[in-house]
Amino acid sequence: MANSALSVANIDFTDIKNDLKLYLTSQDRLKDFDFSGSNMNVMLDILSYNTYMQNFYLNMVAAEGFIDSAQLRDSVVSHAKTLNYLPSSYSSSKAQIDFEILPANTPANITIPKYTSFTTQVDSNTYTFSTDERITVSVDTDGRYIIEDLDLYEGEIVYEYYTINTSNTSQRVVLSNKEVDTSSIDIKVLTSSTDTTNAAYTHSLSTIGLDSSSNVYFIVPAENEKYEIQFGDGVVGRKLINGNVVEVVYRKSSGELPNGANSFTIGTNDIPYNNTDITVVSNAKGGGNAETIENIKINAPRSISIQDRTVTVGDYKTLLLQNFNDIETLHVYGGEQQTPPEFGKVIISVDLKNADGIPDSRKKDIEDFLRLRSPLATVPKVVDPEFLFLNINSDVRYDPNLTTKSDLDIKSLVIDKIQSFANTNINKFASTLRKSQLVRNIDDSDSSILNNDTSLLLQKVIVPTIDTSDSFVLDFNNQILQEIPQADSTFVDGSAPVTSTQFTFKTLTQCSLRDDGQGTLQIVKQSNGAVQIIEPNAGTVNYENGMVNVNGLNVSSYTGAGITISANPVSSTLRSDKNIILSYNNTPQINIIQERV
Repeated sequence: MANSALSVANIDFTDIKNDLKLYLTSQDRLKDFDFSGSNMNVMLDILSYNTYMQNFYLNMVAAEGFIDSAQLRDSVVSHAKTLNYLPSSYSSSKAQIDFEILPANTPANITIPKYTSFTTQVDSNTYTFSTDERITVSVDTDGRYIIEDLDLYEGEIVYEYYTINTSNTSQRVVLSNKEVDTSSIDIKVLTSSTDTTNAAYTHSLSTIGLDSSSNVYFIVPAENEKYEIQFGDGVVGRKLINGNVVEVVYRKSSGELPNGANSFTIGTNDIPYNNTDITVVSNAKGGGNAETIENIKINAPRSISIQDRTVTVGDYKTLLLQNFNDIETLHVYGGEQQTPPEFGKVIISVDLKNADGIPDSRKKDIEDFLRLRSPLATVPKVVDPEFLFLNINSDVRYDPNLTTKSDLDIKSLVIDKIQSFANTNINKFASTLRKSQLVRNIDDSDSSILNNDTSLLLQKVIVPTIDTSDSFVLDFNNQILQEIPQADSTFVDGSAPVTSTQFTFKTLTQCSLRDDGQGTLQIVKQSNGAVQIIEPNAGTVNYENGMVNVNGLNVSSYTGAGITISANPVSSTLRSDKNIILSYNNTPQINIIQERV
């Protein structure tokens, strides 16, 4: 009989047991029992354990019944399946090479078989790359047999065969490996094991335009992170008959591990020529792991509204993140925001994982993918991201009486806090940095810190060609401080709002760029506080929109990877938009000052 004294909300074993004790001691027949005694205690343990397990089971059933609360991958995938969403698979790393064959004789042409293999090493691990199509190369006018921009894809080539038994109603074609790159799946259906007449089947994303004679297959998610191949039912897509043999060929990918491979050797016995030459055009990029549970939860509900077409900015982002899992971050905006405007275009700026920017081959992959899903009047264009670096200079005061930490310890804590703040707030497209929040985070690095005086600079890096006149357009995307120099051409605080690192101009060493406070960029040489103007007109500065133009810069030498140009922003709130990534430069200048209070 139900008793109001019993709590139905308890899910803790001990609480359940105590409730049972209280209930039993309230009964006249059992009030003299010792419920801590061995026999009765065991019975209470069994009842409590059974109740606890039932509570846990029912709670898990309820949680796994919804995609946003499900914890098991199979549960999340099952919900995604009802939304007609296919979680993205592993993706093979892709490299490009120029491949030349040097035969001893002069054949009319040479055939490179499909799946010709090449090997490479990354971090002492060996990986296999292969071609994805059969290629025939003819001798060119120079007598060479060369294939330019040959695509190589990483992954072990796997063959699987399934014999169709129509009497087995539970038969399924579930691929054996979870590391399959679904874009590489190639399917043929043989008439039987004795009749190898076959037909090629193509992957279909929808049922539109299909009939009973369509040779198509569908990919659906299966349990244990695997994928299942399904065929038509005779109404939508051709139905397989008893005895058909399904041949499935695909790449088993290593994910992101082979990214960066830059040296390849052709596999043995793949072609009947031993003398070959390989030149790497593009290092291996694009390898990625299967979509995570968290991303499936986000993308699956969105995909049902997109229906594999692009209309809104969100459509582009969802489709690209779903199909290109090597993308670290991306931003989509209209071509009318470009300078100059590019009407009728959608601009997609992409930054790949483990790489700065995106190679041309990957741009083409994304553009080809989007063209099939974009409105006819819209042209997708993939562009490189521009990095706008943030330099942080901070004087941090702390009270040594409040801590046992040294100056180096405090400095390390501050640097870690800045890094964490940058990872959360910037290092991505369309990001915003608020100086007040950064300052507060620095103060929170340790309880002994009293305050900090922090300044921010925006930086861009240019790479001029030595002894060549180069021009650069730099978009700092934020208003730049405008300050008029003194009569001796120096600035009150010793530095112009726009400055650069040093370089050699003609024969003069230790030259640098700076603005004159009135919108003109100059080349100057500073020594002992005096400023010598070497070139009075080296470009322009638009303080209002943050544009800096460097015109005809001809340098003889510079140090480092390039010349860094810094700009002092007006606002303490810094933003990035379009194809600009506001990125922390990881080289803060932190000055630790002791102040005993």
